[in-house]
Amino acid sequence: MFNPRARWDRHMPYENSDYLNEKIWVWALFKAGKVLPKAFFWNNRLYRIKNITYNWQASQGQDLISYFSVDTETGIYQISFSGRNLHWRLNKIIK
Repeated sequence: MFNPRARWDRHMPYENSDYLNEKIWVWALFKAGKVLPKAFFWNNRLYRIKNITYNWQASQGQDLISYFSVDTETGIYQISFSGRNLHWRLNKIIK
């Protein structure tokens, strides 16, 4: 059973220099009630997503944020999608 308190990044401070919170553009599929990011643009560069390694959701007030850890050709990134304002963000460079 899924335990959101067992997330790997639960105790990581957001003041970490790896925390970016930058707006990005994402190509995604919306299929059977699920969001599946396929690629994102950041700093005038396209990052193709090879694999979604982990995903979870968290509430922020009335907003439900969907988080994705995604594997690309250049590394692993954490991106998020706001269900309220339909914006995507690059949160962290993981590796």
